[in-house]
Amino acid sequence: MLFKKNTTIKERANAALASLERNAYALSMLRSRLEARADFLLKEDAGNTEGYKELSKMLELVKNGEMILSSMSEKIESARFLEEFIVIMDSAAASVSDIKDDMEQLVPVAEAALEEMQDTIAKVSGSVPAEFRQEIEPEILAQVSAAIASEKATAALAASVEVKKEAPVIEEKVEEPEGVAI
Repeated sequence: MLFKKNTTIKERANAALASLERNAYALSMLRSRLEARADFLLKEDAGNTEGYKELSKMLELVKNGEMILSSMSEKIESARFLEEFIVIMDSAAASVSDIKDDMEQLVPVAEAALEEMQDTIAKVSGSVPAEFRQEIEPEILAQVSAAIASEKATAALAASVEVKKEAPVIEEKVEEPEGVAI
């Protein structure tokens, strides 16, 4: 067996490329020897056309073998590039997953901060005259609500990117106890 099962695609591709390069070099050397021998037969032994025909056939086979090895090398190199692409995409997906996790942790903190701000606004607005309270309170609440909505949208976007990356998985539906905010 040429490859062990626990080697990476890159290691297997490198080993295969090295083997192909050795074989391509060997074929190149064989082609050179065959060409030299065919030239010799044409110049020195003009009457031996049978030997020249055999060498010509052999030379053609060697040239075809070189083309096949070249094609195989290109395919193996493509596999190496594909493996690099997969590693890069996997790393990007892991980053998105990390961001998603961070966003999931930040949303409850932001909601708690919003609630605390609303409580503070309510306490402060109790000491502000009524005419100012009507102008200040809705504007502040609107700005804070917009910030929270933006953060939730970002978390939802990160979650949707994560869902698209993962393969379809059947999940059991877990029911939340009543009175718990999601």
